[in-house]
Amino acid sequence: MIGNDNTLKTKAITVKHILPLLVALLLSPLAACGSDVSVLDAAKPMVFAAYYCWYHAPTNASEPWMHWTYPASKSNAVALASRREGEPPLNSAARPLAGFYDSFDEAVAEWHVKLAKAAGIDAFLVDWWGEHRGLDQNVDRGIVAAAEKVGFKFALLDERAQFHAKLEDYEAMLVRALRKYKDSPAYLKLDGRPVVYLYQVAQKPGLTAEEFPKLKQFVEKEAGPVYWIVDKIEHDGAAAKNGDADREKRIAVDWLAMPGVDAFGFYSTFSNFRAHSYEQLAGKYRYMTKLAHDAGKKMLLPVHPGHDNSHFVNEPYVMPRRDGQTLRDYLRAATDAGADFIMVTSWNEWPETTIVEPSSSWPDPYSCLKILAEWKGVSFTPPPLPTMAK
Repeated sequence: MIGNDNTLKTKAITVKHILPLLVALLLSPLAACGSDVSVLDAAKPMVFAAYYCWYHAPTNASEPWMHWTYPASKSNAVALASRREGEPPLNSAARPLAGFYDSFDEAVAEWHVKLAKAAGIDAFLVDWWGEHRGLDQNVDRGIVAAAEKVGFKFALLDERAQFHAKLEDYEAMLVRALRKYKDSPAYLKLDGRPVVYLYQVAQKPGLTAEEFPKLKQFVEKEAGPVYWIVDKIEHDGAAAKNGDADREKRIAVDWLAMPGVDAFGFYSTFSNFRAHSYEQLAGKYRYMTKLAHDAGKKMLLPVHPGHDNSHFVNEPYVMPRRDGQTLRDYLRAATDAGADFIMVTSWNEWPETTIVEPSSSWPDPYSCLKILAEWKGVSFTPPPLPTMAK
């Protein structure tokens, strides 16, 4: 049946507007790579990865093997059983493909950056402790130098938000850090503002809702506007008692109404609840994301490939990797929940073995990065291994 003029005009307008979209979708990386993700789901949240700069190589003159071994590993039966000649008992259940590196080695950091870009990761959230044990020098010489050289983004994952004695001292520390890094061309900005992720421990947070406005006012007066992502999750005892598993964790009520918070998130599930399948995650992730969105905030959700702290904890928690299915389930749950940002925890937290950094302990060292690339719709090609500094 031939329509009237208005019908024909409507069809013309529809074709005019839809045709470019169809062309774009057909040419998208998802369509090209034959991914099982629908083209209707082509829009993905930004992907960050938690990045650690606390490692020293075995040959380091001041602190050899720093963070590759722990005092607790020396008496841990699992660590002792897997110990190799010439090495201390390691604190990780996996071994780095690149070897036991120094975090200030720019060649290693550059390899990390190139790997992350190849896997579709948008930025590293760099674990920040200020000048403690010279970790700021590791950050400067390693990941910051590499990010600026290669053209990759980083921002601070600020552990001092949790671990500080006086608010005034912490305010000054954060101002110094922002002044140091925020104008780097590699520093991550959202809505034109440098990003800061405030790390918190759920059970005993170091920064209260009453303190945040003071922190924000002081820091922004001294260093300019900031995009604040606040780690804030708590247990809902009433929901847990009623058997409502999806609502047993929530964003703290006093924080939800807090002006000036741009996004909420939390570092891990394993420190708050035990889950590794889509079915265990989906409801919780939807609920927390809805809480944030209803309050006018963005939501960052963590995704994990696994967890294993058996080399320094005598009663460990092991989250099975399931040949990559755990990471796939986390990515699916976070995406379906409508997360605005995803944080892979972690890139290289080797002691907890939450790493996606390539490991010689796996049949395919790059397996996790290939999963991330597949999910992001990009083709993964790893760069050559680095030549580490002596």
